[in-house]
Amino acid sequence: MPDEKNNLFIYEAIELRQEYDKHIKVLENLIEEKRGKRDFLSREEDELQPVKDFDVKLIQEKLQKLQTKRVKLNQELQLTNLKTTLNYDGNEITLSEALEIRKNLIKDITILSDKLNESAYVKIIHKEGRDIIKEPKQKFNDVYQNYENFLKKIRKLNQEIHRINHTEAVNFKDEPL
Repeated sequence: MPDEKNNLFIYEAIELRQEYDKHIKVLENLIEEKRGKRDFLSREEDELQPVKDFDVKLIQEKLQKLQTKRVKLNQELQLTNLKTTLNYDGNEITLSEALEIRKNLIKDITILSDKLNESAYVKIIHKEGRDIIKEPKQKFNDVYQNYENFLKKIRKLNQEIHRINHTEAVNFKDEPL
C-alpha cells in the first residue's frame, strides 16, 4: 500500500525487488532456451523453435526494461537507506549502518553460541591412570550473559528496522512494464 505520493514503503520496495529478481531469472531462462541451451537428455539433432505466441524480441525488450527498473529501484532503496535515520543504543545512525550492524551482530551471536557451548563443559582427558581436567577458558555465566545481551541488541535493532521499513517510503512507484 503506497504512501500518499504513491511511493512504495521500504518493505514493499524490498518485496518488489525480489519479485523483479525472480521475473528476470524466468525471462533469462526463456531466452537461454532460445539460444539452444541443452539439458543432458537432449540429443544433437533436437531443435527448439519458439511457439507462435512466443516473441523472443518482445521478451528481450521486457527483460531489458525489467533489469533497468530493478537497478533504479535498488538505487532508490540505497538512497533511502542512507538518508533514513534511527536510534540505536542512544546513537542516531542511518538505516544502512543499522543493516551492517545487524549483519555483524548475527555473526557475533554465532561465535558466542560456539563459545557458550565450549564454556558449558570441562574436558576430561584420561591418561595412564590419571585424569586431566581442562577447565573452559571463559566462565559459563559470563558468556551466557553476553549472549543474552547480544540477543536483546539484535531484537531491538530488528524492531527498529521493521518499524522504519513500514513507515518510510522509497522514491519509487510500481508501474507496469
